[in-house]
Amino acid sequence: MIREITVVIDTREQYPLFFPEFIHVVHPDNPTRTWPIKVSAKRGTLHLGDYCLEGYETLAVIERKASQLEILKNMTDAKDKARQARAFKRLSEGCKYPYLLLEASPAHLLAPVPGKHPEVAIQMLACAMLKYRLQLVLMPWRGRSAEVRRKIGTFCLHLLVAPVIMRETQDVKVNLL
Repeated sequence: MIREITVVIDTREQYPLFFPEFIHVVHPDNPTRTWPIKVSAKRGTLHLGDYCLEGYETLAVIERKASQLEILKNMTDAKDKARQARAFKRLSEGCKYPYLLLEASPAHLLAPVPGKHPEVAIQMLACAMLKYRLQLVLMPWRGRSAEVRRKIGTFCLHLLVAPVIMRETQDVKVNLL
């Protein structure tokens, strides 16, 4: 069972998520106990997405989109759409569990924008999710406070750690569900 992990944060992240010093996961031998994992984080150049675990770069990766406007641009602007499709393809082909974290609620994603068609962007995003096997995580939050960034980071950390735990405990009966 892993005891330490390092989250790699892409150097291009302008407002990176924060991560706790420890997370607790279900103990593989006893589902009524937890197992602490020490967490560290570092910046690095990632070729896939924005967040992954060091040593598990091809297992799970999170691509983060910060706003409705970013999605609109990525999905509808001709140049950006082609670039984003290449990035989604690399993500899909480069890791087993590709996640797409959208920092918005459905209401926010579909809010009117002058001269834009949010529903078109959502439809294109839905098609991209199917084509590239992206697991969507909607995370509506306001502000960039350290507390909120740490809570989102903790949630994302569990998304990244789950495949590692499942892979490393495959011979152990884990009664999670």
